[in-house]
Amino acid sequence: MLCRLRFLAFALALGALATFAIGCGASHSNMRFVHASPDAPNVDLAVDGKIVATNLPFGTVFPGSSYLTISAGGRLIEVRPTGAVNDLVDASNVTFSTHQQYTVFFTGLVTQPPSPPPCPMTPPPPNQTVNLVTDDNSAPQSGEIKLRVFHGSPCAPANLDIYIVAPGTDITNLSPTIPGLPYQQASSYQNVAPTSNEVIMTATGDPTKFRLVDQTYTLTAGQIRTLVVLDVTGGGSISPTPLVLADLN
Repeated sequence: MLCRLRFLAFALALGALATFAIGCGASHSNMRFVHASPDAPNVDLAVDGKIVATNLPFGTVFPGSSYLTISAGGRLIEVRPTGAVNDLVDASNVTFSTHQQYTVFFTGLVTQPPSPPPCPMTPPPPNQTVNLVTDDNSAPQSGEIKLRVFHGSPCAPANLDIYIVAPGTDITNLSPTIPGLPYQQASSYQNVAPTSNEVIMTATGDPTKFRLVDQTYTLTAGQIRTLVVLDVTGGGSISPTPLVLADLN
């Protein structure tokens, strides 16, 4: 009997170790979440049916300055109003690769703003979705920073031209640094000198180059940043102040 008890204890310990190994194995991925739906309420985020964050308001990122570790592979991502049971978004089989970092953007509008003018990127509701974007947090080139832009504003023009220039630069005859960035997509990373940089955004094809966004950022060598173009709270127009994600350093 004593031998059987010892064997049982050993088997239980081995099972616990196997469970731990499955949860802590090498097949991991990392994600963070950005609430970019301007007229949605505070939301809860669930991964594979388990709530991992709650009561997230518009314009916030979770986790704040890091990533959530999840199992790699096809995951179920659900976004729902805080405390509710019905999802705003139910995205199955969202694929996360091993040892890769991602940002999940929750975008779109709950309701179409009244006309005129309707938001150009908003079909009849519901049109909310999640956009999975791959992050590259490898160090910038020596003495530089990396900067990219995600277009998450449904009430902005469908495509944005983005200029990254020295402050005070006349862009009248310049070509955009990032031309024609579509809604719900991220630009490639731009290698930029670690000085003050003016970021100007205009509607693609606008001959007047009217400045929808005009902000100046001063960053330090080695930093990586993502600028997220959002609507104002509630929707209806583009916000002149992008959300800044501190990706690295």
